[in-house]
Amino acid sequence: MASAIQILCFIAYVDEQSTHSEAIAKSLKTNPVVVRKLLKLMEQQGLVYLRQGRNGGVELAHDVENITLAQVYQALETEQGLFSLREQNNERCPVARSMKGSLDPIFDAANSAVIASLGQTTLADLLNKVR
Repeated sequence: MASAIQILCFIAYVDEQSTHSEAIAKSLKTNPVVVRKLLKLMEQQGLVYLRQGRNGGVELAHDVENITLAQVYQALETEQGLFSLREQNNERCPVARSMKGSLDPIFDAANSAVIASLGQTTLADLLNKVR
């Protein structure tokens, strides 16, 4: 998630210039493929616009004041996220049988707390610390 947030902040920091995955990857010291995978997830959730081709690039879909860290978290959260339970368990095992009912309410509360906390910070808040 930290990489995704850094990507969005980098895009905002370069402002009006259209940037691309290679430039972002240099900032993160990572492979452009990693950046493109994260950008694709964020595009699917409406956080960025991607343009293909020679004049392609990426830009934020919203003003930095309107993008919260909770939105980034939710864009990257998959079905196998941090608070996911195993789909298949040995139903003959009493421990395995009880995990879903025992952990679901705890994990739901933890996930809600994470989202609430991250929702209090925007990209603008982070960029104010950069500039």
